[in-house]
This record gives sequence, structure tokens and C-alpha cells, in this order.
Amino acid sequence: MAQPGAGGGSDAIGKLEECLGRYFEYTPYVVDEEGRYAEYIVEPAAGLSLEEAFSRFYDDALKLNYYPILMRAGGTIVVRVVRYSPKRRGRRGLLAAVLLLATVVSVGVTGYFQIRGYNDRVSVLRSFNIHIPKFDPVLGSVLFTLTVLIPILMHELGHFIVARKTSTPATFPLPIPAPIVSPLGTFGAIIQMRHLPKRMRDLAMLGLSGPIAGVILSIAFFTIAYMLSPTLPLSVAKEAMRQSLLAEIQIAPLATLIVSALIPTGNNVVIMSPIASAAFLILLIHFANLLPIGQLDGGHVFRSLTNTRVHRVSSYVVTLTLVFASFLIWSLSWLGFFAIFAFIISGLRPHIGAANTLSTLSSREKLIFGISYLVLLLLTMPVPVPQT
Repeated sequence: MAQPGAGGGSDAIGKLEECLGRYFEYTPYVVDEEGRYAEYIVEPAAGLSLEEAFSRFYDDALKLNYYPILMRAGGTIVVRVVRYSPKRRGRRGLLAAVLLLATVVSVGVTGYFQIRGYNDRVSVLRSFNIHIPKFDPVLGSVLFTLTVLIPILMHELGHFIVARKTSTPATFPLPIPAPIVSPLGTFGAIIQMRHLPKRMRDLAMLGLSGPIAGVILSIAFFTIAYMLSPTLPLSVAKEAMRQSLLAEIQIAPLATLIVSALIPTGNNVVIMSPIASAAFLILLIHFANLLPIGQLDGGHVFRSLTNTRVHRVSSYVVTLTLVFASFLIWSLSWLGFFAIFAFIISGLRPHIGAANTLSTLSSREKLIFGISYLVLLLLTMPVPVPQT
């Protein structure tokens, strides 16, 4: 076995091997003279498990600007490291601030026009001698913006916090403004993992942390907004629908149907306000993000529960199923397009999983993460709405 520093062709490699020697007995296999990458045949040091040794080395390697991966090659265990260039935090922070401001403005303006459109429809509905309150455009825009952005930002913040807790290199959440083209004024936000998390448990937590925060908040906002939305007598609502002033919802997230079933409205029909509609759409967006496709949040969780081959097959099957369903159910056409987009962007390559490719979830972890994932998927799943 080699001693720390052996095989190093640069100061960077020397420091890296010094760290490697703390946790492993190692033999250099491939070492780039310029210190860009290296591979070592390893065995965990005495007193350390393989997972514990790699976990500690992972943290040290990142501090030296190396991305590590642990894998099995034949009958040997190999650590591969690749050098990376650290990003300048100042520029990314400025970009995040600019995008956040642009997104707030975009969502606010979108909300303003949504409120104005809603008020116009209310004016027409008042011709039925039914009093329906209008929204103040400014206050309504603020409420719309909060309903949209809080779940989205908390979703990404959940990812970011777990990434920090698990030492996974990740960018700060970047909001995406989308004026005019999106009914919410945004395409959400993204957080980019610069390298694989240490182990499968971290991958599962990263995939679940965002949706848990976003779904809970969206359900809470929808519940409040739904309770405050105006109602019409069923006979009036049917006449308004006959005149194309109102339209029945064809599909809805299961969580919204549960909420509507728990809130008594008598023989009245609820007219969802723009605030309730925003929370409604955020839940549908979460369902799309929870699909077991590629690098979506659902893809990360599903990969942690299965393996690369099963995950890859799932990406194909789910994408094709949703494309087929979009031809049968027009209201699901957006989901078919999203599935294709997600598959092309992140599902073409195999999902390796974690930097420790040998790590697996325990039976207890599979049960907990699996149930959590299934509950989130069911709560956000679009289902047919009983028609009046």
C-alpha cells in the first residue's frame, strides 16, 4: 500500500492523497500529472466502515476542489476524483438577487392582470343579481404574489438547506421570471447540484425536502383561499356556464378535492378566486416535478429507492404514458409536453445516484422515503372532478 503523497504529481494531488490516507489504505491507479483527475484502489482504514471513510473523505476532497466518486471495478473498490474550478459567489449572488426582483415584478404584474380579469367576470356575474365581492387590484396582486412565490421559494430553500446539511455542492436558488407566457408569471426556481450527494439517503432527502415544503404550503394557501372564495347557487352557476361565463374544472389535484369535500358549501358552487387558482396550479406543478423521470425531484427519490436500470425504464414508461394520455385527455396535454421536456433535458443519461455508488437505503429508510414520496404524489396527482 502507498503512503500519503505517493504518486502525486502536484501539490494539489499531494494534499488530496494526504486526506485520502487519513481514511483509506490506497494504491494509486491513475494520476494525472497536472492534478486534474486521479483514481485509487482503496480499502477503508482500520476502525472505519467503507461508508464512513468515504463520507469523511468526500468533505475533505470538496475543500480541495475535487469531486470524489466511490465505485466498484471488478473485485476492487476505487475512488475517482476530478478537479473543478470553484465558482465566484459574488456574481451568482448578484444574479440571484436580480432574478428574484425580476420574478417578484413578473408575478406581481401577472397577478394584477389576473385580478383585473377576475373582476371583469364578476361584473358580468352581478347581472344575475348575485353580489360577488371584487378584489382590490393592488392587494390582490400582493396576495397572488405571496401565494405563488412563498411555496416555490420554500421548496427550493428546502433543497438548499438539505444540500448544506449533507455537504452536497449546490447553487443558491435561482427564480425564473416568465411574464406573459406563464399564468403564474414564473417558471418556478432552480437549484443546481454541482456534484452527486454522498450517499443514497442524502439523494432521497434532497429529492423530498423541496416538495414537502412546497406541497404543505400550497395546500394551506389553497384551503384559506378556497374558504374565502365566493359561491353561487347551483342554478345560477349552471346558467353562467351555459353562457360561457364560467367553466367547470375537469381535473384537479387530489388535495384540492379533499379540501373542497371537507368545507361545506351546501347547494352552492365555489368560484375559485385567482389566489385559490394560483395555489391550485402550484400543486399541479409539484406533481409534474414529482414524476419519476430523469433528474426531477421525483426522479431523485425513485432512483434512491431502486437502481439505475429500473429508474431508466421508469423514465421511458412514464414519459410515453403521459404523452399517450395527453392525446386522450386534452386537459393533460401540458403534462405530456412537460414529460418530454424533462426526459430530453435530464433523462437521456443514466442516473448514477450518489457519489458513493455502493451505498443503499436500509429497509426502514426505503419504507419511510417510499411512503413519503407516494403521499406527495397522490396529494398532487390530477384526478377527474365530479361534474355538477
